[in-house]
Amino acid sequence: MMSFFRKNGFYVMALVLIAGILAISGIAGYISGQSERNQAENAAEFKDRAAGTASNEAKLAESEAAVADEMTGYNADLVQKILSMIENGTLALEDFEEEGSMNGTAEASAKDAAAAENEPAEAAEDEPEADTEEAEMAGNVLNAGYSSENVMSWPVRGEVIMDYSMDKTIYYPTLQEYKCNPSILIQSEEGTDVAAAFSGTVADVYHDAQLGTVVEMSLGNGYEAYYGQLENVDVAVGDTVRQGQIIGTVSTPTRFYSIEGSHLNFRVTRDGEPVDPLDYLD
Repeated sequence: MMSFFRKNGFYVMALVLIAGILAISGIAGYISGQSERNQAENAAEFKDRAAGTASNEAKLAESEAAVADEMTGYNADLVQKILSMIENGTLALEDFEEEGSMNGTAEASAKDAAAAENEPAEAAEDEPEADTEEAEMAGNVLNAGYSSENVMSWPVRGEVIMDYSMDKTIYYPTLQEYKCNPSILIQSEEGTDVAAAFSGTVADVYHDAQLGTVVEMSLGNGYEAYYGQLENVDVAVGDTVRQGQIIGTVSTPTRFYSIEGSHLNFRVTRDGEPVDPLDYLD
């Protein structure tokens, strides 16, 4: 073996050196090729990413435009197209008055207006009909406006046991004194129904030491009627009362009229001043 290397050692070393150079060259080529392939793959991936980014940006812009259109209620492309048509003279602003706005806003407004017009009618259909008798009574009272041409009916039927007297005094048996009398006393049994002499509105219901329970009614045009010595009052302040309607009954007389006996104390005033009820009663 040693003799072989001595004789052929030069050739062996040359072969080994050549093999080593070839091996190094192959490895270097492989590394270089792998590097180039990696660079190509990276470049392709970069292009794909760039293309994807551009596509996403386009989609995002389109989405943002759609959101903007929805928020503002206008389509940008449509607006631009219409502006161009207006500049070219192929479309006039008056056309919108007939055809409505770009996104149907006018049509919706028209529908809302029509619905608003129908609502009062529907509400009126749903309202219950007023009671005929109450409506007639209210109408009579509103139109009452008592005047000297009207005639009052007697609230109770009976003898006038004390006349109206404001220009001179008259004698009060129970009080045993002379006084002016702003009303008339109509003799009636206890429990007798008392009817409204004329239509009006109850202005007050109160108790007076001398006159007992009193119902005050406003007749209109400054006229008022007062019904004293009552009980079982069947009306309240604010009630609308028609002529002839029962408002209460005759009570036991107060101690100021114990000798005169049970009666209705009826008084009429005009602009706050007492007048003779007999001038107005039928």
